[in-house]
Parts: sequence; structure tokens; C-alpha cells
Amino acid sequence: MQDAPDTEVKAGRRGPEGLRALDRATSILYTLAAHPDGMSLADLSRETGLTMPTVHRMLAALRTKELVRETSGGLHALGLGTLVLAGAFLDGVELRREATAHLASLNASTNETVHLGTLASPHMVYIDKIDSSHPVRMFSQVGAVMPAVRTAMGKAILANSSDETVERVLEDSVRQLGSGLDADQFREELGRDRERGYSTDLEENERGICCVGAPIFDSTGRAVAAISVSTPTERFDFERIDALGAAVRGAAQEISRGLGHLTADEARRIRDIAVRE
Repeated sequence: MQDAPDTEVKAGRRGPEGLRALDRATSILYTLAAHPDGMSLADLSRETGLTMPTVHRMLAALRTKELVRETSGGLHALGLGTLVLAGAFLDGVELRREATAHLASLNASTNETVHLGTLASPHMVYIDKIDSSHPVRMFSQVGAVMPAVRTAMGKAILANSSDETVERVLEDSVRQLGSGLDADQFREELGRDRERGYSTDLEENERGICCVGAPIFDSTGRAVAAISVSTPTERFDFERIDALGAAVRGAAQEISRGLGHLTADEARRIRDIAVRE
């Protein structure tokens, strides 16, 4: 469905028109984030559902803030301004500080690449990682984005998110990835993941790579991030998925505690201690 006719974006605009412009601009930025090599105007229009004139105007406005740029090949890509924003975000994320020691421990116990990521619907964004010492390992970069529905970390967060969040991610993912995603089957998988406390990506996101991920909760009980262990399929022990899942889940739980999250059993235990005292 194409968007309604747009008017030129003006500085300081408020009200519904300004909110629509902001929504369209962020849609363009997130779409470009999923295509770091750049996109043509036509592809960007098709994937965002915006008309080409609207996309053209939005790109012009975003270029003035250096949030987008034009590549040597004439494609549109994220600009240097996004790096400034990303750096400020990463500097202020307490989550990374809480997770560092637990990521290092999980990396040491598995000798595989470990990741920390957050959901930027409909993508997962890597915000920290520790590489495996093996010469053959997963290649990834902090700041990279992957489809949430295809990653262990994305599934781990979605399995513990609201129905509205899941449906929004599914809708956006189907538009971007095509009809190959079975929404009903995916919802069933999330239910199983929620019960066992971890999720898997068995070569769904990248051929030759298997991942196991678990959610991280903040003090309000919201799934705000996830961690994962990523292993080349040739080294992945399918008979020990539950054991690896338990290890990843345990590390995620420790990070969650550092953020102030208590499970129901922990809260009950603390209450019981307080009552006894």
C-alpha cells in the first residue's frame, strides 16, 4: 500500500504532518540499516511502501544532517551522522557494562563467539561481542543488523515480548523477507522457546552457523536484550543443545540480575527471608 501524498519537510514542523514525516524518515533509516551496501531509490520505495517522490524528499532532508549518503555507485546508504548517534547510544548503555564479565565467562567456557544484541524492530543489532579463538568462526561486527525472526537472539526476545510486538515484527519481516516466513509456525516456536528459556538458529540466518540465544530482562521484567553463542555447524554438537541452552540461559539470568530483574522464585525467597527476619 503506497503512502498518501507528502509535502516538503520543513524545520520545526509540528502536529500530525510532522509525526508522519518522522515515521517515514525512521522507516527509511531502518531499511537502509538492513542494507549497509546501499539501496536504489526504487528498492527503497518498494521496501518501505513509500512513493519514490516521498523517498527522494526524505533522503534530501536526511542528507542535510549527514544521516544518509550517496555511494560511489549511486546507491543510498547510512551516513556518518548515524555513527555519531550509535556511538553515543553505546557509551550510555549500562547493559554492556553489566554483560561484559558474563560474556567473557561464556566465551571462555565454550570457546565460541558470543554476542549481545538488542531489538530494533524488525532487526537485531549486535552491540557487543567476543570472538572465538578458533581460526574457523562466525564473522560478525558490532553495529551489524540481522532479521530478528532468523536469529536466536531475536527469537529469544520475541518469545518474551507482547503479542503486539511480535505481530509488528512479523508484519515487517514478511514485507522484507517475502512469503517464506510461516507466521503460525513461528508463533509456535516462540511458545516452545519461552517454556525452555532459550532459542536456536540452526543455519536459518547464515549457512554454516548455528546459534543458541537467551533473553535478558530489566528491572521491570521486560526483555530488553539477548545473548547468544554462535558456532560453525561443523563444531556444533546437536546432542548437547539443551546443555548449551542452559549455559546461555544461566549467563543471561545473571546479566538480568545485574539489571535488577528478579524471577518470581527469587522475589519469593527474598520476601520469605524478610518475613522470617
